[in-house]
Amino acid sequence: MYKAIIFDLDNTLLNYSKSEWESMQNTVNGHGVSQSETFDWDKFWRCFQKVNMQYWNDRNKAGHHILEVLEYSFKDTLKELKCDDSVSQVLAGQYWETFCQTCHFEEYAPDLLSYLHGSYKLAIISNGIGEAQRGRLAAGGMDHYFDRLIISDEVGYWKPDKKIFETALKQLDINHTEALFIGDSLRDDYSGSVNAGIDFCFYNPKGIPLEKGFHPAFTIKSLQEVKEILGNYTSGERETI
Repeated sequence: MYKAIIFDLDNTLLNYSKSEWESMQNTVNGHGVSQSETFDWDKFWRCFQKVNMQYWNDRNKAGHHILEVLEYSFKDTLKELKCDDSVSQVLAGQYWETFCQTCHFEEYAPDLLSYLHGSYKLAIISNGIGEAQRGRLAAGGMDHYFDRLIISDEVGYWKPDKKIFETALKQLDINHTEALFIGDSLRDDYSGSVNAGIDFCFYNPKGIPLEKGFHPAFTIKSLQEVKEILGNYTSGERETI
């Protein structure tokens, strides 16, 4: 029987995309950037996401703080769109402050956490920034549910490295057979949990077809299905995909 349920955070428990979009809207509107005659929101958003992803992927090698990543992303985006880039640092600070206080849950997430709390050890493994992940959970009033938060920038390991999963097991004082990990990423969540010997539950609300070679122990479209899995699960019962 499982003793601990471990979750990915973004787009598993929290709706990262909605929080990101809302925070950006509030930031650019609040500083009047969107009032520029040359500003086009759709072009801005597409460009920013592309540029930001490049800086985010290079952040560890380049040694950039998250605020630097955001500032450079704003500056490059605004330059490309021929908008005033002198406000990039201010925008970066405002966006980060807003994002760290913005919480939107995936459907049924609060109900599931309430249901599990007290019956299982609960933890999060996230490839994120501690300030944001902790702040968003606190903003949603859900931080008290978790026994441990294992966040990549705090422990120095990133999914799919099995070391971040082993860190979670050690902190929870359980072995790998006693944990179920729930996440939405096959690259980071599935690969990491399987390498650590932890059963993986694939949260797949969009019904994305599985590529060859991926075999989660369970696949769900709704977080509500976790209750059924835990109610019916025995050591000999697995869903093979």
